[in-house]
Amino acid sequence: MLDPWDIYIRSIEGRQQDETEFSNITLPTKLYELASEYDISFTPEEIVPSDPSYIKNIFNAAVDLLVDVGFYNESTGRIIKFEESEIKHHLRLLPGEYTMGEGNEKCQVVKRGFESKRLPPIIGGPCGAPISEEYYIPLMQSFAQEPCVRGLHTATLETINGSEIKSNTTAEMIAARREIEMTREALRRAGRPGLSITGTMSASSSEGQCFGHAPEGLRSSDRLLVSLLNDMKVDWDVLKKSLYCQYNNLGIANCMAPLLGGYLGGPETTAIGLTAECIASFLLLGGPCIYVTPPFDVVTGHQVFNEGIFAIGSMTAAMTQNTNALIQVYCGASSGMCTERMIYETFAIGGTAVSAGSDAIQGAISCDAIHENEYSGMNSRILDGASSAFAGMSLKEANEFVVEFIKMYGGDNPSTFKPEPGKKFYECYDLRTNRPSKEFVDLWEGTKAKISDMGLEVKE
Repeated sequence: MLDPWDIYIRSIEGRQQDETEFSNITLPTKLYELASEYDISFTPEEIVPSDPSYIKNIFNAAVDLLVDVGFYNESTGRIIKFEESEIKHHLRLLPGEYTMGEGNEKCQVVKRGFESKRLPPIIGGPCGAPISEEYYIPLMQSFAQEPCVRGLHTATLETINGSEIKSNTTAEMIAARREIEMTREALRRAGRPGLSITGTMSASSSEGQCFGHAPEGLRSSDRLLVSLLNDMKVDWDVLKKSLYCQYNNLGIANCMAPLLGGYLGGPETTAIGLTAECIASFLLLGGPCIYVTPPFDVVTGHQVFNEGIFAIGSMTAAMTQNTNALIQVYCGASSGMCTERMIYETFAIGGTAVSAGSDAIQGAISCDAIHENEYSGMNSRILDGASSAFAGMSLKEANEFVVEFIKMYGGDNPSTFKPEPGKKFYECYDLRTNRPSKEFVDLWEGTKAKISDMGLEVKE
Protein backbone atom coordinates (compact mmCIF):
# COMPACT_ATOMS: atom_id res chain seq x y z
CA MET A 1 0.00 0.00 0.00
CA LEU A 2 0.96 3.65 -0.17
CA ASP A 3 2.76 5.12 2.82
CA PRO A 4 0.14 6.37 5.33
CA TRP A 5 1.82 9.78 5.47
CA ASP A 6 1.67 10.03 1.69
CA ILE A 7 -2.07 9.25 1.83
CA TYR A 8 -2.45 12.01 4.43
CA ILE A 9 -0.60 14.57 2.29
CA ARG A 10 -2.62 13.69 -0.80
CA SER A 11 -5.79 14.01 1.27
CA ILE A 12 -5.01 17.57 2.40
CA GLU A 13 -3.19 18.87 -0.69
CA GLY A 14 -5.14 17.19 -3.49
CA ARG A 15 -7.47 19.09 -5.78
CA GLN A 16 -10.52 20.39 -3.95
CA GLN A 17 -13.92 19.47 -5.39
CA ASP A 18 -17.51 19.76 -4.30
CA GLU A 19 -18.78 16.31 -3.31
CA THR A 20 -22.04 16.72 -5.22
CA GLU A 21 -20.10 17.55 -8.38
CA PHE A 22 -17.84 14.53 -7.89
CA SER A 23 -20.77 12.14 -7.32
CA ASN A 24 -23.26 13.51 -9.84
CA ILE A 25 -21.03 14.63 -12.70
CA THR A 26 -17.35 13.64 -12.57
CA LEU A 27 -17.73 9.99 -11.58
CA PRO A 28 -20.73 8.91 -13.70
CA THR A 29 -19.55 10.83 -16.76
CA LYS A 30 -16.18 9.08 -16.75
CA LEU A 31 -17.77 5.69 -16.04
CA TYR A 32 -20.05 5.91 -19.08
CA GLU A 33 -17.15 7.09 -21.25
CA LEU A 34 -15.06 4.09 -20.20
CA ALA A 35 -17.90 1.59 -20.66
CA SER A 36 -18.29 2.84 -24.23
CA GLU A 37 -14.55 3.02 -24.93
CA TYR A 38 -13.88 -0.52 -23.69
CA ASP A 39 -17.16 -1.96 -25.00
CA ILE A 40 -18.33 -3.22 -21.59
CA SER A 41 -21.93 -4.40 -21.85
CA PHE A 42 -24.39 -6.51 -19.90
CA THR A 43 -26.39 -9.38 -21.37
CA PRO A 44 -28.64 -11.60 -19.23
CA GLU A 45 -27.18 -14.74 -20.79
CA GLU A 46 -23.58 -13.95 -19.83
CA ILE A 47 -23.24 -13.41 -16.09
CA VAL A 48 -19.83 -15.05 -15.62
CA PRO A 49 -17.44 -13.57 -18.21
CA SER A 50 -15.10 -15.96 -20.00
CA ASP A 51 -13.44 -13.92 -22.79
CA PRO A 52 -9.89 -12.99 -21.57
CA SER A 53 -9.80 -9.80 -23.64
CA TYR A 54 -13.17 -8.68 -22.25
CA ILE A 55 -12.02 -9.40 -18.69
CA LYS A 56 -8.82 -7.43 -19.39
CA ASN A 57 -10.92 -4.50 -20.64
CA ILE A 58 -12.81 -4.35 -17.34
CA PHE A 59 -9.51 -4.16 -15.46
CA ASN A 60 -8.01 -1.55 -17.80
CA ALA A 61 -11.15 0.59 -17.55
CA ALA A 62 -10.94 0.42 -13.76
CA VAL A 63 -7.30 1.55 -13.77
CA ASP A 64 -8.17 4.42 -16.12
CA LEU A 65 -10.99 5.44 -13.79
CA LEU A 66 -8.66 5.57 -10.79
CA VAL A 67 -6.05 7.59 -12.70
CA ASP A 68 -8.55 10.07 -14.18
CA VAL A 69 -10.97 10.48 -11.27
CA GLY A 70 -9.02 9.44 -8.18
CA PHE A 71 -10.58 8.76 -4.79
CA TYR A 72 -12.61 11.36 -2.88
CA ASN A 73 -11.77 12.04 0.77
CA GLU A 74 -15.06 13.16 2.32
CA SER A 75 -13.30 14.58 5.37
CA THR A 76 -11.24 17.09 3.39
CA GLY A 77 -13.24 17.50 0.19
CA ARG A 78 -10.12 16.72 -1.82
CA ILE A 79 -9.11 14.14 -4.42
CA ILE A 80 -6.50 11.46 -3.66
CA LYS A 81 -4.78 11.01 -7.01
CA PHE A 82 -2.97 7.90 -8.30
CA GLU A 83 -0.46 7.36 -11.08
CA GLU A 84 -0.91 4.31 -13.31
CA SER A 85 2.66 3.18 -12.64
CA GLU A 86 2.21 3.20 -8.85
CA ILE A 87 -1.12 1.36 -9.10
CA LYS A 88 0.49 -1.48 -11.02
CA HIS A 89 3.61 -1.40 -8.84
CA HIS A 90 1.67 -1.87 -5.61
CA LEU A 91 -0.54 -4.57 -7.12
CA ARG A 92 2.61 -6.50 -8.09
CA LEU A 93 3.78 -6.37 -4.46
CA LEU A 94 0.72 -8.21 -3.13
CA PRO A 95 1.76 -11.58 -1.68
CA GLY A 96 -1.21 -13.57 -2.97
CA GLU A 97 -1.56 -15.46 0.31
CA TYR A 98 -2.08 -15.00 4.02
CA THR A 99 -2.63 -17.18 7.09
CA MET A 100 -5.55 -16.88 9.50
CA GLY A 101 -6.34 -18.65 12.74
CA GLU A 102 -4.18 -20.31 15.40
CA GLY A 103 -3.04 -23.81 16.35
CA ASN A 104 -5.02 -26.60 14.71
CA GLU A 105 -7.27 -24.01 13.07
CA LYS A 106 -4.56 -22.28 11.05
CA CYS A 107 -5.73 -21.85 7.48
CA GLN A 108 -3.94 -20.43 4.46
CA VAL A 109 -5.83 -18.39 1.89
CA VAL A 110 -4.04 -18.54 -1.46
CA LYS A 111 -4.65 -17.37 -5.00
CA ARG A 112 -6.90 -19.90 -6.79
CA GLY A 113 -7.28 -18.68 -10.37
CA PHE A 114 -9.88 -19.75 -12.91
CA GLU A 115 -11.17 -23.34 -13.10
CA SER A 116 -9.30 -24.32 -9.93
CA LYS A 117 -10.40 -27.51 -8.22
CA ARG A 118 -9.10 -26.10 -4.93
CA LEU A 119 -12.10 -25.23 -2.74
CA PRO A 120 -11.99 -21.68 -1.35
CA PRO A 121 -12.01 -21.55 2.46
CA ILE A 122 -15.41 -20.61 3.86
CA ILE A 123 -15.61 -17.79 6.40
CA GLY A 124 -18.91 -18.74 8.01
CA GLY A 125 -21.18 -16.49 10.00
CA PRO A 126 -24.01 -13.99 9.72
CA CYS A 127 -21.56 -11.44 8.23
CA GLY A 128 -22.79 -8.38 10.05
CA ALA A 129 -26.47 -9.32 10.13
CA PRO A 130 -28.46 -8.45 13.28
CA ILE A 131 -28.52 -11.01 16.11
CA SER A 132 -30.16 -10.68 19.52
CA GLU A 133 -28.13 -11.09 22.70
CA GLU A 134 -30.17 -14.17 23.65
CA TYR A 135 -29.25 -16.19 20.56
CA TYR A 136 -25.86 -14.73 19.69
CA ILE A 137 -23.64 -17.45 21.19
CA PRO A 138 -25.61 -20.55 20.08
CA LEU A 139 -26.15 -19.09 16.60
CA MET A 140 -22.45 -18.36 16.17
CA GLN A 141 -21.63 -21.79 17.57
CA SER A 142 -23.83 -23.36 14.89
CA PHE A 143 -21.48 -21.92 12.25
CA ALA A 144 -18.29 -22.82 14.10
CA GLN A 145 -19.31 -26.47 14.49
CA GLU A 146 -19.63 -26.94 10.71
CA PRO A 147 -16.45 -28.73 9.49
CA CYS A 148 -16.42 -26.73 6.25
CA VAL A 149 -16.04 -23.43 8.13
CA ARG A 150 -12.42 -22.21 8.32
CA GLY A 151 -13.06 -18.79 9.86
CA LEU A 152 -15.94 -17.02 11.61
CA HIS A 153 -17.45 -13.67 10.60
CA THR A 154 -19.23 -11.88 13.43
CA ALA A 155 -22.75 -10.45 13.53
CA THR A 156 -24.18 -7.15 14.76
CA LEU A 157 -25.52 -7.20 18.30
CA GLU A 158 -28.92 -5.52 18.38
CA THR A 159 -28.67 -4.46 22.03
CA ILE A 160 -26.38 -4.53 25.06
CA ASN A 161 -28.05 -5.49 28.34
CA GLY A 162 -31.33 -4.88 26.58
CA SER A 163 -30.47 -1.27 25.70
CA GLU A 164 -30.02 0.39 22.32
CA ILE A 165 -26.45 0.73 21.06
CA LYS A 166 -25.93 4.38 20.09
CA SER A 167 -23.21 5.34 17.61
CA ASN A 168 -20.23 7.40 18.73
CA THR A 169 -20.81 6.63 22.40
CA THR A 170 -19.14 4.34 24.92
CA ALA A 171 -22.06 1.94 24.35
CA GLU A 172 -20.75 0.97 20.92
CA MET A 173 -17.28 0.38 22.33
CA ILE A 174 -18.74 -1.97 24.93
CA ALA A 175 -20.81 -3.64 22.20
CA ALA A 176 -17.78 -4.20 19.98
CA ARG A 177 -15.84 -5.83 22.81
CA ARG A 178 -18.85 -7.90 23.88
CA GLU A 179 -19.39 -9.06 20.29
CA ILE A 180 -15.90 -10.53 20.05
CA GLU A 181 -15.95 -12.00 23.57
CA MET A 182 -19.25 -13.76 22.85
CA THR A 183 -17.85 -15.02 19.55
CA ARG A 184 -14.84 -16.45 21.42
CA GLU A 185 -17.21 -18.25 23.78
CA ALA A 186 -19.05 -19.71 20.77
CA LEU A 187 -15.72 -21.01 19.42
CA ARG A 188 -14.89 -22.61 22.76
CA ARG A 189 -18.27 -24.33 22.91
CA ALA A 190 -17.71 -25.65 19.39
CA GLY A 191 -14.28 -26.97 20.40
CA ARG A 192 -12.48 -24.69 17.92
CA PRO A 193 -10.91 -21.87 19.99
CA GLY A 194 -8.22 -21.13 17.39
CA LEU A 195 -10.63 -20.36 14.54
CA SER A 196 -10.00 -16.96 12.97
CA ILE A 197 -12.53 -14.17 13.63
CA THR A 198 -13.48 -11.36 11.27
CA GLY A 199 -15.23 -8.36 12.90
CA THR A 200 -16.25 -5.99 14.43
CA MET A 201 -19.82 -5.18 13.40
CA SER A 202 -21.58 -3.74 16.46
CA ALA A 203 -19.91 -0.32 16.32
CA SER A 204 -19.78 2.28 13.55
CA SER A 205 -16.84 4.53 14.54
CA SER A 206 -13.17 3.65 14.17
CA GLU A 207 -12.71 3.95 17.95
CA GLY A 208 -15.63 1.62 18.59
CA GLN A 209 -14.57 -1.03 16.09
CA CYS A 210 -10.93 -0.99 17.17
CA PHE A 211 -12.04 -1.50 20.79
CA GLY A 212 -12.77 -5.09 19.79
CA HIS A 213 -8.99 -5.64 19.69
CA ALA A 214 -7.99 -7.27 23.00
CA PRO A 215 -6.55 -10.54 24.44
CA GLU A 216 -10.08 -11.98 24.62
CA GLY A 217 -11.13 -10.01 21.55
CA LEU A 218 -9.57 -9.71 18.11
CA ARG A 219 -5.99 -11.03 17.91
CA SER A 220 -3.18 -10.78 15.35
CA SER A 221 -4.47 -13.96 13.69
CA ASP A 222 -7.89 -12.32 13.19
CA ARG A 223 -9.13 -9.61 10.80
CA LEU A 224 -10.68 -6.22 11.43
CA LEU A 225 -12.98 -5.17 8.60
CA VAL A 226 -11.90 -1.83 7.13
CA SER A 227 -14.49 -0.76 4.58
CA LEU A 228 -14.23 1.94 1.96
CA LEU A 229 -17.19 4.25 1.55
CA ASN A 230 -19.47 3.79 -1.43
CA ASP A 231 -18.83 5.38 -4.80
CA MET A 232 -15.05 5.88 -4.82
CA LYS A 233 -14.82 7.59 -1.42
CA VAL A 234 -12.96 7.35 1.88
CA ASP A 235 -12.71 9.43 5.06
CA TRP A 236 -10.46 9.86 8.09
CA ASP A 237 -12.45 7.34 10.11
CA VAL A 238 -11.70 4.58 7.60
CA LEU A 239 -8.05 5.55 7.30
CA LYS A 240 -7.68 5.68 11.11
CA LYS A 241 -8.88 2.07 11.39
CA SER A 242 -6.33 0.97 8.81
CA LEU A 243 -3.52 2.82 10.56
CA TYR A 244 -4.49 1.38 13.96
CA CYS A 245 -4.25 -2.15 12.59
CA GLN A 246 -0.90 -1.53 10.93
CA TYR A 247 0.65 -0.17 14.13
CA ASN A 248 -0.89 -2.78 16.43
CA ASN A 249 -0.28 -6.03 14.51
CA LEU A 250 -3.96 -6.62 13.80
CA GLY A 251 -4.93 -8.22 10.50
CA ILE A 252 -6.84 -6.07 8.01
CA ALA A 253 -9.63 -7.22 5.76
CA ASN A 254 -10.29 -4.55 3.14
CA CYS A 255 -14.02 -4.38 2.51
CA MET A 256 -16.52 -3.00 0.00
CA ALA A 257 -20.33 -3.13 -0.09
CA PRO A 258 -21.33 -1.51 -3.41
CA LEU A 259 -24.69 -0.28 -4.70
CA LEU A 260 -26.31 -0.98 -8.05
CA GLY A 261 -28.28 1.89 -9.54
CA GLY A 262 -26.58 4.59 -7.47
CA TYR A 263 -23.77 6.90 -8.52
CA LEU A 264 -21.91 3.99 -10.14
CA GLY A 265 -24.90 3.47 -12.44
CA GLY A 266 -25.99 0.22 -14.07
CA PRO A 267 -24.33 -3.20 -14.26
CA GLU A 268 -21.61 -2.29 -16.79
CA THR A 269 -20.43 0.84 -15.03
CA THR A 270 -20.84 -0.72 -11.59
CA ALA A 271 -18.52 -3.56 -12.71
CA ILE A 272 -15.88 -0.98 -13.67
CA GLY A 273 -16.36 1.14 -10.55
CA LEU A 274 -16.33 -1.84 -8.21
CA THR A 275 -13.11 -3.12 -9.76
CA ALA A 276 -11.55 0.33 -9.32
CA GLU A 277 -12.64 0.40 -5.66
CA CYS A 278 -11.09 -3.01 -5.06
CA ILE A 279 -7.81 -1.88 -6.62
CA ALA A 280 -7.82 1.32 -4.55
CA SER A 281 -8.36 -0.64 -1.35
CA PHE A 282 -4.96 -2.27 -1.75
CA LEU A 283 -3.31 1.15 -2.08
CA LEU A 284 -5.20 2.84 0.77
CA LEU A 285 -6.02 0.23 3.42
CA GLY A 286 -3.19 -2.30 3.58
CA GLY A 287 -4.98 -5.64 3.81
CA PRO A 288 -3.85 -8.69 1.77
CA CYS A 289 -7.46 -9.39 0.78
CA ILE A 290 -10.77 -7.65 0.14
CA TYR A 291 -14.18 -8.86 1.28
CA VAL A 292 -16.78 -7.77 -1.29
CA THR A 293 -20.57 -8.08 -1.34
CA PRO A 294 -22.58 -8.38 -4.53
CA PRO A 295 -24.09 -4.92 -5.19
CA PHE A 296 -27.26 -4.08 -3.31
CA ASP A 297 -30.01 -2.82 -5.62
CA VAL A 298 -30.76 0.78 -4.50
CA VAL A 299 -34.51 0.37 -5.02
CA THR A 300 -35.18 -3.03 -3.41
CA GLY A 301 -32.04 -3.72 -1.36
CA HIS A 302 -31.73 -7.19 -2.91
CA GLN A 303 -28.44 -8.75 -4.04
CA VAL A 304 -29.63 -11.64 -6.19
CA PHE A 305 -30.59 -9.91 -9.45
CA ASN A 306 -28.66 -10.92 -12.56
CA GLU A 307 -27.26 -7.39 -13.05
CA GLY A 308 -25.64 -7.34 -9.61
CA ILE A 309 -24.27 -10.87 -9.96
CA PHE A 310 -22.80 -9.84 -13.32
CA ALA A 311 -21.01 -6.94 -11.62
CA ILE A 312 -19.51 -9.07 -8.84
CA GLY A 313 -18.54 -11.79 -11.31
CA SER A 314 -16.90 -9.29 -13.66
CA MET A 315 -14.90 -7.68 -10.85
CA THR A 316 -13.77 -11.03 -9.45
CA ALA A 317 -12.71 -12.25 -12.88
CA ALA A 318 -10.86 -9.01 -13.64
CA MET A 319 -8.92 -9.11 -10.37
CA THR A 320 -8.25 -12.85 -10.71
CA GLN A 321 -6.87 -12.61 -14.23
CA ASN A 322 -4.85 -9.41 -13.85
CA THR A 323 -3.60 -9.19 -10.24
CA ASN A 324 -2.26 -11.18 -7.32
CA ALA A 325 -4.95 -9.67 -5.08
CA LEU A 326 -7.00 -12.01 -2.91
CA ILE A 327 -10.74 -11.59 -3.52
CA GLN A 328 -13.27 -12.88 -0.98
CA VAL A 329 -16.91 -12.64 -2.03
CA TYR A 330 -19.84 -12.54 0.38
CA CYS A 331 -22.34 -15.15 -0.81
CA GLY A 332 -25.94 -15.51 0.14
CA ALA A 333 -29.54 -14.86 -0.67
CA SER A 334 -32.42 -12.43 -0.49
CA SER A 335 -34.86 -15.18 0.44
CA GLY A 336 -35.09 -16.32 4.04
CA MET A 337 -33.38 -19.23 5.77
CA CYS A 338 -34.76 -22.75 5.47
CA THR A 339 -36.32 -22.16 2.02
CA GLU A 340 -35.66 -23.76 -1.34
CA ARG A 341 -35.26 -20.37 -3.01
CA MET A 342 -32.53 -19.41 -0.55
CA ILE A 343 -30.56 -22.47 -1.67
CA TYR A 344 -30.89 -21.63 -5.37
CA GLU A 345 -29.87 -18.00 -4.74
CA THR A 346 -26.83 -19.16 -2.77
CA PHE A 347 -25.82 -21.43 -5.65
CA ALA A 348 -26.13 -18.57 -8.15
CA ILE A 349 -23.90 -16.16 -6.21
CA GLY A 350 -21.63 -18.85 -4.76
CA GLY A 351 -21.20 -20.46 -8.17
CA THR A 352 -20.32 -17.13 -9.75
CA ALA A 353 -17.78 -16.32 -7.05
CA VAL A 354 -16.07 -19.73 -7.07
CA SER A 355 -15.86 -20.02 -10.86
CA ALA A 356 -14.64 -16.43 -11.29
CA GLY A 357 -11.76 -17.17 -8.91
CA SER A 358 -12.81 -15.94 -5.46
CA ASP A 359 -10.02 -17.05 -3.12
CA ALA A 360 -12.28 -17.43 -0.07
CA ILE A 361 -16.01 -16.97 0.38
CA GLN A 362 -18.12 -15.60 3.25
CA GLY A 363 -21.54 -16.70 4.41
CA ALA A 364 -23.90 -17.84 3.38
CA ILE A 365 -26.13 -14.91 4.22
CA SER A 366 -29.91 -15.10 4.02
CA CYS A 367 -32.63 -12.40 3.75
CA ASP A 368 -30.08 -9.81 2.55
CA ALA A 369 -28.67 -9.77 6.12
CA ILE A 370 -31.64 -7.67 7.27
CA HIS A 371 -33.84 -9.82 9.53
CA GLU A 372 -32.86 -10.61 13.11
CA ASN A 373 -31.76 -14.18 13.99
CA GLU A 374 -32.42 -15.63 10.51
CA TYR A 375 -29.03 -17.33 9.99
CA SER A 376 -27.32 -20.58 10.97
CA GLY A 377 -24.46 -22.95 10.29
CA MET A 378 -26.62 -24.77 7.73
CA ASN A 379 -26.17 -21.69 5.53
CA SER A 380 -22.44 -22.42 5.36
CA ARG A 381 -23.12 -26.10 4.71
CA ILE A 382 -25.23 -25.07 1.70
CA LEU A 383 -22.52 -22.68 0.50
CA ASP A 384 -19.99 -25.50 0.78
CA GLY A 385 -22.25 -27.55 -1.48
CA ALA A 386 -22.29 -24.77 -4.06
CA SER A 387 -18.52 -24.41 -3.85
CA SER A 388 -17.95 -28.14 -4.40
CA ALA A 389 -20.31 -28.13 -7.38
CA PHE A 390 -18.61 -25.24 -9.22
CA ALA A 391 -14.92 -25.70 -8.31
CA GLY A 392 -12.90 -26.80 -11.34
CA MET A 393 -15.68 -25.96 -13.79
CA SER A 394 -14.97 -23.97 -16.95
CA LEU A 395 -16.19 -20.37 -16.97
CA LYS A 396 -18.59 -21.03 -19.85
CA GLU A 397 -20.15 -24.06 -18.20
CA ALA A 398 -20.42 -22.24 -14.88
CA ASN A 399 -22.19 -19.38 -16.61
CA GLU A 400 -24.82 -21.72 -18.03
CA PHE A 401 -25.66 -23.08 -14.57
CA VAL A 402 -25.65 -19.63 -12.95
CA VAL A 403 -28.08 -18.28 -15.56
CA GLU A 404 -30.32 -21.29 -14.99
CA PHE A 405 -30.37 -20.77 -11.21
CA ILE A 406 -31.17 -17.08 -11.63
CA LYS A 407 -34.15 -17.92 -13.81
CA MET A 408 -35.32 -20.55 -11.31
CA TYR A 409 -35.78 -18.00 -8.52
CA GLY A 410 -36.79 -15.05 -10.73
CA GLY A 411 -33.61 -12.99 -10.43
CA ASP A 412 -33.81 -12.13 -14.12
CA ASN A 413 -36.95 -10.05 -13.54
CA PRO A 414 -36.48 -7.52 -10.70
CA SER A 415 -39.96 -6.03 -11.18
CA THR A 416 -41.67 -9.27 -10.17
CA PHE A 417 -39.06 -10.79 -7.82
CA LYS A 418 -40.20 -11.42 -4.26
CA PRO A 419 -37.97 -13.13 -1.68
CA GLU A 420 -39.38 -16.27 -0.07
CA PRO A 421 -39.97 -15.66 3.66
CA GLY A 422 -37.79 -17.80 5.91
CA LYS A 423 -37.54 -19.02 9.47
CA LYS A 424 -35.66 -17.91 12.56
CA PHE A 425 -32.72 -19.78 14.06
CA TYR A 426 -34.82 -21.07 16.97
CA GLU A 427 -37.46 -22.35 14.51
CA CYS A 428 -35.12 -24.59 12.54
CA TYR A 429 -32.50 -25.59 15.16
CA ASP A 430 -32.88 -27.73 18.27
CA LEU A 431 -31.68 -25.36 21.00
CA ARG A 432 -30.87 -28.26 23.37
CA THR A 433 -28.38 -29.87 20.97
CA ASN A 434 -27.69 -26.83 18.75
CA ARG A 435 -28.27 -29.01 15.69
CA PRO A 436 -30.45 -28.29 12.64
CA SER A 437 -34.00 -29.61 12.60
CA LYS A 438 -34.97 -32.61 10.51
CA GLU A 439 -37.06 -30.27 8.37
CA PHE A 440 -34.02 -28.14 7.50
CA VAL A 441 -31.77 -31.13 6.79
CA ASP A 442 -34.45 -32.79 4.67
CA LEU A 443 -34.98 -29.56 2.73
CA TRP A 444 -31.27 -29.37 1.94
CA GLU A 445 -31.01 -33.04 0.97
CA GLY A 446 -34.11 -32.85 -1.22
CA THR A 447 -32.99 -29.65 -2.97
CA LYS A 448 -29.50 -31.07 -3.37
CA ALA A 449 -31.03 -34.04 -5.22
CA LYS A 450 -32.85 -31.65 -7.57
CA ILE A 451 -29.61 -29.78 -8.21
CA SER A 452 -27.83 -33.05 -8.94
CA ASP A 453 -30.53 -33.83 -11.49
CA MET A 454 -29.51 -30.60 -13.26
CA GLY A 455 -26.07 -32.13 -13.85
CA LEU A 456 -24.15 -30.62 -10.92
CA GLU A 457 -22.17 -32.85 -8.55
CA VAL A 458 -22.73 -31.60 -5.01
CA LYS A 459 -20.46 -32.87 -2.23
CA GLU A 460 -22.17 -35.28 0.18
